[in-house]
Amino acid sequence: LHQKRIGGMSMNDAAADQKSPTTNYHLHPINTPTDILQCEFEKDGFICLSSLIDKEGASHIRAGAEQSLQDCWTILHANGHTKFPHEYRTLVATNDDDKNGGPGTAKEYALGRGVKHGFKEIVMRHYGRYEMTYKCDQQNLISSIDDCCCSPYLANVLDSIFHNEKYYMCSMSIVMASAGAAEQQWHQDGPHLDIARHQPCHCLNVFIPLMDVTLCHGPTELRPGTHYYTRNLASMMLAARAKKTLRDPVLPLLHAGDALIFDYRVLHRGRANLSDEDRPILVMTFAKSWFSDVLNFPKRSMFDVQRSEA
Repeated sequence: LHQKRIGGMSMNDAAADQKSPTTNYHLHPINTPTDILQCEFEKDGFICLSSLIDKEGASHIRAGAEQSLQDCWTILHANGHTKFPHEYRTLVATNDDDKNGGPGTAKEYALGRGVKHGFKEIVMRHYGRYEMTYKCDQQNLISSIDDCCCSPYLANVLDSIFHNEKYYMCSMSIVMASAGAAEQQWHQDGPHLDIARHQPCHCLNVFIPLMDVTLCHGPTELRPGTHYYTRNLASMMLAARAKKTLRDPVLPLLHAGDALIFDYRVLHRGRANLSDEDRPILVMTFAKSWFSDVLNFPKRSMFDVQRSEA
């Protein structure tokens, strides 16, 4: 989502401080009692589970995702949406260069940043960081949730978090942070539905890394407890700092097949990918049956042919 300004400051400014993130967090084994997970999720806004998908399944999904991303560049170019059929092209950088990659860089990205410049199949969330739905619902990427995930256990966890209300999987995607992808700003994935008082979670993400993630790969960083603050971020963050209740950021370093489950409203960001390999994550978004997310992808398709003006 685009950065919001709240009370005269950006979301990133409100969330920022000088504290270094910690890699200390609970990585819960499968079959941890769901009441323990629910309590931790409601307190922190996220939980981490070990080995939700096996290594072989993660490797299979990764291979399919990498091929699908390459297919996207070909299709986008063939239909007139991009200037070239790959992620970026290298330019001779000057002080005035600002070719999507930021001032002074030597990359011109095929896609523009954000939903405005994206497609329902792929959006560049930040420079070098893509969310792709293309082929995520097809057999060649992931045979089924039942085959690849411990779905009965995951269902029990979600039942607990959603307090046994009906829910559904509203989207499945791949988030790919390409080698050299820039650090994201702090953000939430969706708004509070009641700004007067805190409500239980209505939508969440399940992030499953498809490779072992180190600090160099740019893990997902979170601000624990900020799902309570984002309904009135500036004032509530300032109050938490004054009361010394604001908690240190957390950087879970997960292995392929582990899972990070977090509330749509918690502040998080992807760190810069400083490695020489792309970092793929399988994302499953679940929501209560009455909720629909219409903000994170546009309606237009990369298969729509771009007509040339006469």
